[in-house]
Amino acid sequence: MLDYKISYTQAHHHFINIELTINHVDDIMEKELSLQLPAWRPGRYTLQNFAKNIAKFEVFDENENPLEFAKATKDNWRIKTKGAQTVKVRYTYYANQMDAGGCYVDEKQIYLNFICCCLEVKNRPDSMYRVHVEMPSRYKVACALEQKTEKTAGKDKDYLVATDFFELVDSPLIASDTLQHKSYKVENSDANFHIWIQGDWKIDFEKATEEFQKFTKDQVALFKDFPSTDYHFMFQILPYSKYHGVEHCHSTVITLGADYDMDGTARYNDFLGISSHELFHFWNIMRIRPKELMPYDLSKETYFKTGFVAEGLTTYYGDYILCRSGVWTQEYYLKELEVLLKRHFHNNGRLNLSVADSSYDLWLDGYELGIPNRKSSIYVEGAMAAFILDMKIRQSSNNEKSLDDVMIKLWEDFGKRKKGYSLEDYHNVVDAVAGDAFKDDTKNYFEKSIYSPNALNEYLKEAFEYVGIEKTFVPNENEIERRLGLKTIFQNNAYVVVGYSPDSEVAKCLTVQDEIVAINSYKLDANNPNAILKKAAKEEKLELEISFFRDSQLHTITTKYDENGYPNIKLKVKEDATNEQKENLEKWLMPLV
Repeated sequence: MLDYKISYTQAHHHFINIELTINHVDDIMEKELSLQLPAWRPGRYTLQNFAKNIAKFEVFDENENPLEFAKATKDNWRIKTKGAQTVKVRYTYYANQMDAGGCYVDEKQIYLNFICCCLEVKNRPDSMYRVHVEMPSRYKVACALEQKTEKTAGKDKDYLVATDFFELVDSPLIASDTLQHKSYKVENSDANFHIWIQGDWKIDFEKATEEFQKFTKDQVALFKDFPSTDYHFMFQILPYSKYHGVEHCHSTVITLGADYDMDGTARYNDFLGISSHELFHFWNIMRIRPKELMPYDLSKETYFKTGFVAEGLTTYYGDYILCRSGVWTQEYYLKELEVLLKRHFHNNGRLNLSVADSSYDLWLDGYELGIPNRKSSIYVEGAMAAFILDMKIRQSSNNEKSLDDVMIKLWEDFGKRKKGYSLEDYHNVVDAVAGDAFKDDTKNYFEKSIYSPNALNEYLKEAFEYVGIEKTFVPNENEIERRLGLKTIFQNNAYVVVGYSPDSEVAKCLTVQDEIVAINSYKLDANNPNAILKKAAKEEKLELEISFFRDSQLHTITTKYDENGYPNIKLKVKEDATNEQKENLEKWLMPLV
């Protein structure tokens, strides 16, 4: 058993004190201890370098004598034990990262993702870990780890117990005296599902629980299995805008905001959407896992090309299940699909880098805006590819099979067997589900949708046609995007270019980081570009005078505007849909249970 004690004093400074005690040190086998801090975390495949938050690292023996240590890498420490029977490692960690994968402490709560701040004793790969977090006695605790109370020096002491290091770092904790809690069950599982709310939101638990039960029931029914006794939805509801979730084997942490808007339609549906997405990860990635991540090596990059399966299929199913389980209406689901399609068609990187190669490049720049028009999104393009595949399988099997069968087979052949899958394995599973009649088409699907850059427009048109939904491009209400073909953000009294459509006339003159300050001699503010550009269009002024700063120098150019910018997408059920299309739509959105 390896013991951690975590404490803090001046919470407003955000530092926590950590002490790791390693008992029964073997003076022959453990002359040198190797301690490894993770360099990244599952769910975000980029190096995070958590070690940058560590300060005041010290090591002592059982008599408080200092022990010699040195870094072997940026996040690996080697300790000379010199005959010590007990080794104590003490350090501080700066806990001031409030997102779904960070650590944060203040006067109101302590929030820990142990993967950020806990060291693995590499000499003892099979050891259990025990954690005592010193906190006010009034605090309630949300955590998937087993919680025990033991008597130490005549006093009760609370511990969290993990069977190994991965279970420890896969089990985040939120503790405060303002935690709201509600649990629920579903008919097809014995598991207890928990909703924890930290923050200033008086949630309508009755309404939320009813909706969570619906999508949970559907997901468990899909896989016909839920290998956990408890699952925890842990929410940090923040006073500012936020949208972030991280999956774990028995829990998820989700940061959302702003708290004053949580009962609004859009933000509340974000609450439902991200929750359904993260629960689907319980199977897809936490258990149905790429072979490259079996097991995790948290000390270095681990490249894999199936990120579009892990995140793209999950993005598709997260919203789709909310519709077919009855949480969302068909109309609302189509609006969410429109948002996804907009992100797809506004990302010209899909024409330059395949979704498989973008999966591999997660470690390079997958979570950054990156250079213009370079890469696909494994979330968005992956979801589009999943939708297309679902429709293709349904069409080829007369709705006897679907993408559900692919997920079930992945679960049965890989997830339940704790066996990792390869890109080839995924291809073979799709072939096995689709059958011989669809085999040539699946080959084309993989080549065009997965292995090659592709706009997917024809595939999407065909997929929507199958269920009688009309997809049309409509004018973008953002006139800068529509007529100039520019993606911008308003900051420091200018519209800063962050992206451009390659076919835009204006893009022949302007590029990223240019700061647009005036159009047709009108100074721009946060509200007037639409009116200025509409005025120019109404007066049929085909040329625009644009003033902008580049490298702190003012430039003015005359250019044309056009309609080759970024369109919006509209989906609607065809009024003249055939009976077959109506039946296909009904079967696609039919409740699973």
